[in-house]
This record gives sequence, C-alpha cells and structure tokens, in this order.
Amino acid sequence: MTGSQAQAAPGDILCTAPSSDSSTYSPPLSLTPASTTVTITRDLNTCTSLSVPAINSAPVTVHQVTIPSYSCLTLLNTAATTLSFTWNNGATSVVTGTRTVNLAAATITTTVTGTVTSGLFAGDSVVYQLVGPSTDVLACTLGLGTVSRIDSVATLTIN
Repeated sequence: MTGSQAQAAPGDILCTAPSSDSSTYSPPLSLTPASTTVTITRDLNTCTSLSVPAINSAPVTVHQVTIPSYSCLTLLNTAATTLSFTWNNGATSVVTGTRTVNLAAATITTTVTGTVTSGLFAGDSVVYQLVGPSTDVLACTLGLGTVSRIDSVATLTIN
C-alpha cells in the first residue's frame, strides 16, 4: 500500500484550536436566495496523528464554489457534503457526509459527520465541527442584515 492508500488505525487524527475554517459569501447572504460564490479558507494547524506521526497539520487551503440559490436560511439546512483535507505530508483524505447546523444564542455550530471515502484513512469515521459567532446569521434570518463571512474555530476527529 502507498502512504495515501494506507488503512488507518482507530484514533487517527485529532485537530483542535486554533485550527480554523472561514467562509466568505459574495454577494453577502440575505433572506432572498441568490447565486452566491462561497470562498472557504481552511487551516487545520494543530493536528496529532497516532497512526501517521508525521502529520501535524492540513495547511491552508482555499477553494470556491458557486451555489445557484443560497440564502441565510438555506445556510442552516442539513445537506450532503464532501470535504477534502490535504495533509502536510502531501496525502489527501476525501470525506463524504452530512452537514448539520445548530444556531443557538451567540453561536453557530456546523457539524459534518461522515466517512473518509478515499485516500488516507479510508473507511474511518469523521466528525468535523465548526463553532463561530452567530450575530450576523441571526440578524439575517430576521431580515435585519446580511452575512458576508463566518469565521469558525475548527475541530476534526478521524477514527
């Protein structure tokens, strides 16, 4: 097996704060669904791996996706999602899962649960959680503003 195809052992990766995940929306999200370009900047910079000790991060990646009909209300919907993490050793893990969003008080928590479907740690379970301030999202859902960016602290567990 090559390094990128290796089957991982339980407790493979844990990435914690100050790891981050930021989403920028252009144009900003409002109550009215519109075509929106989402730019995601992900920096998992505090990672530990029991099975691949050389991994200590998934350095900054930036990717864009245009969503034809997106609003601050659809941002809160449960949805199928695919994530890709490229580790500091060059290996990649592709995750397929479900995104759920919880808006409570001053916090928006986005959780992706799924499975590594290809690459390093294939077959392992994944929980990727983002926690950020919800002020703009709450205001938007009430028609009192827009959402141009959400900055979150990220935690990733693969096992």
